[in-house]
Amino acid sequence: MRSLISIGIILFLARVVYAQVPYNIIPSWFSAEDDYYGTGAAIDDINGDGYPDLAISNGNDIIQAPNFAYINSSGSMPETATWVSENIAYSGHCELGDYDSDGFPELAVSNYISPGWAANRVHIYDNIDGILENSPSWISSDTMHTFRLAWGDADGDGDLDLAVATGEAYNSFFESNLIYFNNDGILDTDAGWFSADSDACYDVRWVDIELDGDLDLVFCESGGPIKIYYNYGDSIAQYPEWMSEDDDNYNSIDLADINGDGYPDLAAAANSQSGGSGLFKIFLNIDGTLETIPSWTSASSGFGSEAAFSDVDSDGDYDLICGRWWGLIYIYLNNDGSFNRNPDWNSSGSYSSVIENIVFGDFNTGAERNHHDVFFYPTNRLITLPFRQLAAVDSIRLDGIAMDPEEYCISLWDGWVSLGAPVLDSVEVFYRHSISKDMAVSNWDRETYIYYNMNPGFIPGDVNASGDVDGLDLVFLVNYLKGGQVPEPLLAADINGNCIVDAADVVYFLDYFKGGFAPLAGDCD
Repeated sequence: MRSLISIGIILFLARVVYAQVPYNIIPSWFSAEDDYYGTGAAIDDINGDGYPDLAISNGNDIIQAPNFAYINSSGSMPETATWVSENIAYSGHCELGDYDSDGFPELAVSNYISPGWAANRVHIYDNIDGILENSPSWISSDTMHTFRLAWGDADGDGDLDLAVATGEAYNSFFESNLIYFNNDGILDTDAGWFSADSDACYDVRWVDIELDGDLDLVFCESGGPIKIYYNYGDSIAQYPEWMSEDDDNYNSIDLADINGDGYPDLAAAANSQSGGSGLFKIFLNIDGTLETIPSWTSASSGFGSEAAFSDVDSDGDYDLICGRWWGLIYIYLNNDGSFNRNPDWNSSGSYSSVIENIVFGDFNTGAERNHHDVFFYPTNRLITLPFRQLAAVDSIRLDGIAMDPEEYCISLWDGWVSLGAPVLDSVEVFYRHSISKDMAVSNWDRETYIYYNMNPGFIPGDVNASGDVDGLDLVFLVNYLKGGQVPEPLLAADINGNCIVDAADVVYFLDYFKGGFAPLAGDCD
């Protein structure tokens, strides 16, 4: 009886195994191209072979340059760009998104300026059966200065629309932000939505800030506030209805639920150039409304250029990853919704760079896991998955019937699915996600970097591949040793790290739950 009671207690226990930054302070991979003023970075499977590829847009406000794609070869990233665009431009950031629903993502690029600081246009390179066209076949009719753009479903019809942040702060070119609408896979070249106010915005994100089922638009200004244009389902407000109180030189934003209350919180990077604060900031979301003054700011300041949320230590919450011009990468770990003001990790000063963008993906797919999530009686068509920066959404079943790709759209970065049809009973989403993502960094002054994730590709002790280590893993291990289901991967059950899964692992596991040593990842190559 005593042993049964002990096992019962263990079933309710869970202990975090990963709680450290899994990157070397020195980059693992460097692009051969090092003088094109890299700016934008985006990760997706461009050629459909199951491995994530890396797109880089170049030029910024310095030179007219081509854009690049590094096509992954079965987990090995080439150092030299596999695809180089024929056209050149002063390009800002880029985004990959499958707006025509053919299974292959297109590359959208913000072009910041033209010669003489004149306005330019948005370009999209069509993806034809896994190969990006050499020159963009979609070009916006409107001209504007634009540094960033974002794919999202503005009207909830199940296809990707394109939001564009506009304006240029150095020369006080203030412009209306834009949306280009998608009509059954054909993207309008004329903007269908204009903000009524004009400004110089340097980032834009789609997010359901209130959890009402519609994607709202968040922009950040250089020399102004962060602001939200709410989506009312049948229309998007032309004036912002939420604004931060602190005007700043904002350069980057990202949103994710960092404290587990279900509502997306906002991180921002501000730049000290031209009088900005230079701080990294977090604005918490209180029941659907962002606070107007940040509750967290970094201890240090500087030329802040990038802020992103990702679960780098695989402990189930989103950490804050930031970068600066002529600076380092800083990682602030999430500790139950709170962050130290000083970073828990930073990259080596020997590889200081003008950081522009930081993105995440598992280039060798070694830690990808298949997921099948079922949502019963959802109240709206926007389905938010429990992870961000997904590897892929493979298929969706609506009320038990497989949906065609043109009936829904996705955001891999934000982890949502937008359906083009109402839900009567249930939605099943089949997707892939990695617990050990690599970190890619675009640099204005030197090569593109990749920091490979040093975690073993699984959580030691997570025998049932649930993402947590708890008593259910012990039960799974015991059942396996009795002839039951094989753990995936098997080495997750090698609790003592000796590369053999046997009864000794059960003993080690029991001791762990009583306060002993954590499960180990053995060197089992």
